[in-house]
Amino acid sequence: MINLQCERYDKETEELISKDSIEFLKTPLAYFKEKKNEYVYLQSESFDAIKVDGLVLEYDEVFEVYTAMFGLSLQKKFGSNIKTFINDHFHSEKMNYSMMFSGDEGLWEINLPLNYIDQFKEEFTIEESYEFLHTFISSLVENSSRPL
Repeated sequence: MINLQCERYDKETEELISKDSIEFLKTPLAYFKEKKNEYVYLQSESFDAIKVDGLVLEYDEVFEVYTAMFGLSLQKKFGSNIKTFINDHFHSEKMNYSMMFSGDEGLWEINLPLNYIDQFKEEFTIEESYEFLHTFISSLVENSSRPL
């Protein structure tokens, strides 16, 4: 079993709703489509290897997509590599993603609509979404941090 911390928050107030057990990870991702006012913050020791501090999953009711937001600790010089990798796996003709380098924190702030990433399935559980993103981000880091 994965070592994952899972906390749910209210989108408007940023107040903690619940520190959830590992069982909550078995919940379908569609939970957030029903509870549009909530998001989940996931933290794991395994994120260190893929240069991510934490990961937020939520449902964006405006664009009707599941979204992942995370900070990626890769140097600014790798920006074009990151964009190339994402573009190769993302259907940007339907929707855009966003990424911005934060010099203060030294990381890329990335916001990805999951519905438009190759092999994403809305039927995923929260745990399956986490595993999907972990694999995706791991490949992104591996492919993006190569010398220019």
